[in-house]
Amino acid sequence: MLLAALSLVFLAWQAPGQVPVGPREGEWGQAHDGERGFGPHRSLRDITHLLRSTAEPDRAFVQSLYKLEDEIRVLLSLATERYKSSGYFDLIEIAEKEKPRTTGTEEAQMTPLEKLAAVFRERALHAGTELPKGGRSADLLARLLVDSRFRVRAQVIDGLEFEFSELKSGLAVLSAELDGFVGLRDAEAETISRRVDLAASRLRGAKLDLEALREDSKDATAGETWGKDLEALFELIRTDDVDRRARELPEILDRLEQRELGMASALFTTRLETKLAEEFERRKRDIAAADDVLRKVRSYFPGTPESEKAPPEIQRLSKSKRYATAVKELPEALAYDPLGEELNWFEAEATDFLSGAIESKRYFDRYLALRGIRAHDHRTYQDRTLSREEKRALDAVQAVGSPPSGTQPTAPPTPPK
Repeated sequence: MLLAALSLVFLAWQAPGQVPVGPREGEWGQAHDGERGFGPHRSLRDITHLLRSTAEPDRAFVQSLYKLEDEIRVLLSLATERYKSSGYFDLIEIAEKEKPRTTGTEEAQMTPLEKLAAVFRERALHAGTELPKGGRSADLLARLLVDSRFRVRAQVIDGLEFEFSELKSGLAVLSAELDGFVGLRDAEAETISRRVDLAASRLRGAKLDLEALREDSKDATAGETWGKDLEALFELIRTDDVDRRARELPEILDRLEQRELGMASALFTTRLETKLAEEFERRKRDIAAADDVLRKVRSYFPGTPESEKAPPEIQRLSKSKRYATAVKELPEALAYDPLGEELNWFEAEATDFLSGAIESKRYFDRYLALRGIRAHDHRTYQDRTLSREEKRALDAVQAVGSPPSGTQPTAPPTPPK
């Protein structure tokens, strides 16, 4: 029933006969999922015109982009509450006690839902040996293996935090173009709008999937089927008949995996990622290319760990030569990833040292936008402790004065708090 529901919603989502049409100036185009968006090949003028529009449909659409994260987080919170009541998160604690390890930066930034999915995937790969061990860990693993909604929901959740960041960062910089010193060029604006469209497409698909995957007490058929599978798994976990377990356990695990694959095939997320595989890969490749340049650039900036380990030929360079070398590298990295906080910070610092405040302010302001700070709005920073970099950027932007005349027309809708 759930598979059929997902398929029907997907068909309704794909408007028949929908053919991408290049937008005229001042009109929204199509995002990657066929829904409204900036569309490809948009100039800075196009983008700012759309964001400045006071027409109600335009403002409502921009507001809907800001609301996407909040709407999805409500759905994630419902899943979180269910997992808590079911004791699913206990598996994380069990895993950490069984295998203590130093937590890396990426793992430390995971949400509880992401951690649970990661622990499950790791144990599911070895379910044949994990389940016979018995105990609380095996019981929880068995329940998660049978819970197909949990399994496909984990696929939908995977990578959402990155998409939230992409959408928020892209909108922040594009909006800052309207009220600050950001000074984007056409190529930069087009790259950012493309990434906003891609993130919004992925998030809209995830929202539809999470809504479809909400537990429904009326779906008794699925509950009855899953309950039988769970009973069978529990029986095999507890049996002393090793031969029977070796014979029957792989069959059950394979059936559960096939059920997951069948449900996942109807997800918007799955279909979108298949359809847009090249676009997602392009984004990943661009960010990786920017990171490669960033690693080299760090060695030219005093105070970074990389500069302390830099080769002697770099350490012997004067500060001006270090910054001059970095400034030659940074534009390439920013072309790949204009939303990189650290890239914009380094570009601002080096440009300020070499060319002065007039040239550097756009990068300081971009950095502030990415950090959620607007120099003209004290509400965006009055209740937070600013980092050294944030304080430096804020001082630099405020010292320059107000944005140039004509850069403060009607702003886009205020993001929901």
